[in-house]
Amino acid sequence: SMGGDRLALVALTLLVYARSKSPLLAAVTFAAGFVPYLVGGMFLSGLADRLSRRTVMVTCDLIRFVLVGAMLVPAAPLGVLIALLYAVTLFQPPFDASRSAIVRDVLDSDTYPLGMAIMASTNRVVVVAGSAAGGLIVALFGARPALGADAATFVASALLIRFGVGARPAPASDSGGQSPLAQLADGIRLVFGDPALRMLIALGWLAAFY
Repeated sequence: SMGGDRLALVALTLLVYARSKSPLLAAVTFAAGFVPYLVGGMFLSGLADRLSRRTVMVTCDLIRFVLVGAMLVPAAPLGVLIALLYAVTLFQPPFDASRSAIVRDVLDSDTYPLGMAIMASTNRVVVVAGSAAGGLIVALFGARPALGADAATFVASALLIRFGVGARPAPASDSGGQSPLAQLADGIRLVFGDPALRMLIALGWLAAFY
């Protein structure tokens, strides 16, 4: 599904530029692959600790399938297409948080570091490969087949997770009735109060801003 995201991102960026001839609009479109992650990461990732993680992952995939499917409506305005792409990216953080958490449940302490390393390497490969494939598909067939391929990847991902990942109860919530904003503040204090975590988050931000 991450490879499909790259397909959609490249396809829509090229489509927006072809229609508008505006480099600014094309850049705004391409930023949809990154900017919504800030909001989704802060306010939606906590769903992985309140609900069944498998359910969160499947639901995020199905929501993104519907959103990408809406992009296939003929003659959809550019503003609507860009907004839909931003919404698609918004649901990536809760998916990622659930995936990271469930991997810790699946793997023991000896295999967990290897599993996370394999996942990280795979993610990097599919981001590059998906971008390259997106450009190739758009060049040969146009933007709509690339968007259709993206929608199909979300269905495949949802099916694989639903029937390939064991059901586990939702993690017990210990939020004590806190609001999401209060939990966000607690998380900020935890991360920035620890020098090691502060350095890790700074390196992550450096890569994102670059």
